[in-house]
Amino acid sequence: MTTARLAVDADARDLAAAEHLVHRLDEVLGAGQPEDAYVISTHVVREPTARFVAVLDWPGGPAVEELTALLADRLSHAYVSHDSPAIEEAADRTAGRLARYPGRTRIETVTTVAAVEADSVVDDVEGLAGIELEPGDTLDLTGFARPVWRAGRCVLLVQRSATGLVPFEVRNQIRCCSDH
Repeated sequence: MTTARLAVDADARDLAAAEHLVHRLDEVLGAGQPEDAYVISTHVVREPTARFVAVLDWPGGPAVEELTALLADRLSHAYVSHDSPAIEEAADRTAGRLARYPGRTRIETVTTVAAVEADSVVDDVEGLAGIELEPGDTLDLTGFARPVWRAGRCVLLVQRSATGLVPFEVRNQIRCCSDH
């Protein structure tokens, strides 16, 4: 089975713009596709300017040339590439945050550590700041869970909040130094 892998660069300068790009890719590609058909991860690219690039990883999907033509036609503001450091990161699973992945809709709810690891592509749920997790610990991932690629594994980072364990990355980010 061949895997179509390509990077889509729409000059996304923040996570909100990266999420918008992922949603646009899903609009173009996702109609009628099962959730596990393809993975979209976002990666930081620093040259020539810092931005997020989306990497599409589609095992057994359409040919790279067909996807490139479709995206060029439907996302005219984006640059599609077959040669990007972001593609290597995604292929090697060394960096990037997953925005579309198998099991995402099953785990974006109130669930447990064990269920996240069983029902999705997530290999490990990891607590930050020394938080020890048990398989039965409850996680509130309602509507938003963005695991990361790290050392060949898919890891979901969680933290404590006033209401329990939640994802480290939240949907609506507050910019650093936004209060002064």
